[in-house]
Amino acid sequence: MKPRRPGDRAQCPDDAGFSLVEVMVSMAIMGIMMVIFTGGILQIYRTTTATESINIAQSQLQLAFQRLDKEVRYASWIAEPGKVGATWYVEFTGPTSTECRQLRLATAPAGGGLGVLQLVKWTQGAPPSPSAPGQTIASEIVTTGVDPFDKQSVNETPYASPSPSPSAAVFTTDFQRLRIRLTTKVATGVAQIDTTFTALNTSRDTPATNACSEGRPTS
Repeated sequence: MKPRRPGDRAQCPDDAGFSLVEVMVSMAIMGIMMVIFTGGILQIYRTTTATESINIAQSQLQLAFQRLDKEVRYASWIAEPGKVGATWYVEFTGPTSTECRQLRLATAPAGGGLGVLQLVKWTQGAPPSPSAPGQTIASEIVTTGVDPFDKQSVNETPYASPSPSPSAAVFTTDFQRLRIRLTTKVATGVAQIDTTFTALNTSRDTPATNACSEGRPTS
C-alpha cells in the first residue's frame, strides 16, 4: 500500500466533477427552458393587453350608447345629417323645439383616422361658434368610410334586419329615428356599435326643418 503524503486528499468517486460536454449540454437545456418560459410570459402579456384594449374600446361605446339614448330618445326633431370639411354633423332638439343639440364627429387633424364624438348644446337663436368645444361622448373613433349618422324619417321602412318579421315589408315608422354607427380602436382592441334611436317626441306632424339647424357651419 502506497503511503499517503502530507497534503494528499482522499479520492472519492463523487470528486470526479463534470466534463465540459456535460456543462455545455446542461447550459443548452437551461437555455431552451428559458426561451419556452419567456415565450409563455410574453404570450400571456400580449393576451392580457389585447383583452384590456378590447374592454376599453367596448366601454367607450357603452358609455356613448347610454348618453345618446338619453339625449336622442326624447328629441322632438332630427335634422338631416351632413358633413362639412372633415367633420360630420347632425342636429336635433330636446323635449322642446328650442333646446338645440348637435352631435359632432371630427376626425384627427393629422388625418390619422381617429376622431372624437362631441355633444354641443345651446338655446335656439344663440348658436355656438364652429370652434366652440362640446362635451366628449366618445374618443378614439375610427373613420371607416361609412357615414356615422343616418336619419330615418316618418313613413320610411325600417333598416334591413337579419331576420325580418312577416310584416316588416309593409311596416313604416311613425317617428323620426337616428341611426348611429361608430367604431372605436384602442391599441389592438376594436369595438363597434350600430344602433337606431327612436325620437319619441316626434310624429307625422313634426316639421321637416327647425331653427336648430343654425348650429351647423356652412364651410
